[in-house]
Amino acid sequence: MRIASDFPLTVSETFTATREQIVLPGGTSYLIRRDDYPNPICIWNYHPEWEIHFIPDANGFAYVGDYIGPFKPGHLVLAGTNLPHNWIPPGAPPLPGRDVVLQFDADALMSVRAICPEFEVLHRLKPMAERGIEIIGAQAHEIGARILELHAAKNGNGLGLFLEILNAIEAAPQKRLLASEHFISVYNQLSDRRHRRIDQAIQIMQSNPGAQMHEVAEQVGLGASAFSRAFRRLTGMNFSDYSRSVRVWRARTLLSESEMPITDICFEAGFNNLSNFNRYFRMETGLTPRAYRKAASIRAKSVIAPQSQHGTRP
Repeated sequence: MRIASDFPLTVSETFTATREQIVLPGGTSYLIRRDDYPNPICIWNYHPEWEIHFIPDANGFAYVGDYIGPFKPGHLVLAGTNLPHNWIPPGAPPLPGRDVVLQFDADALMSVRAICPEFEVLHRLKPMAERGIEIIGAQAHEIGARILELHAAKNGNGLGLFLEILNAIEAAPQKRLLASEHFISVYNQLSDRRHRRIDQAIQIMQSNPGAQMHEVAEQVGLGASAFSRAFRRLTGMNFSDYSRSVRVWRARTLLSESEMPITDICFEAGFNNLSNFNRYFRMETGLTPRAYRKAASIRAKSVIAPQSQHGTRP
């Protein structure tokens, strides 16, 4: 795949949000591939094409628009036109084949639905796809299995399966929208220059949750006051609240997915001291870090127990 011409090539451009240039192969309505992590196109990016993103077996943080949240094995998201997105695992370890990515020109397919009514499903999905759709529960794994099957199919022989995947996403009983309505309403109103600078800022915060506002503003080339106004206008949150959300989400994942000591998690998540960590974590979750870890452990056991009673699927 060709990388967009504005792909960051220097250190100063490392955090620039990139418009991914997607070239669909001849003879098919979609592009499907499996990507290793990290690689040059697994970054904070956006593109006109829709993307179905499936992560079969990895954990980390999902960033879709202004949404920040943990992801676990079986994570499945449909991102619509120009919705920025990225998925980052803690510590960025090498993960071969982490992502299965299905991309397609939804507008082009919707334009032929008069003669191919099967693509009407895209028209119905469009209002939700603009904000990003996450499929939750067992349905995500079932749709993910079809995506893996499509990936294994020979080019040009998977149109029926492609349509099955789209219809299954629409029919999934458990799904949620990720980016806020405010983000979508404002996102495309900003000038390209200001827009790109805030994209850069979000990427910096994702990579370094402890970064201070003046540091981020300086890196993206804005004064602190101008940066603060632009950031709030785009995200609907002030910098400190957004930064705290990033840090708390990282801590939540580490508490539930690792045995790392709470003191170490405090600093790994970007907090300066335990007192602030405990206070802000409780503000965001209603629980102390210790109580959250205990609740996560109980929840995990309750999920595993029924599987052990009934056996696993072959």
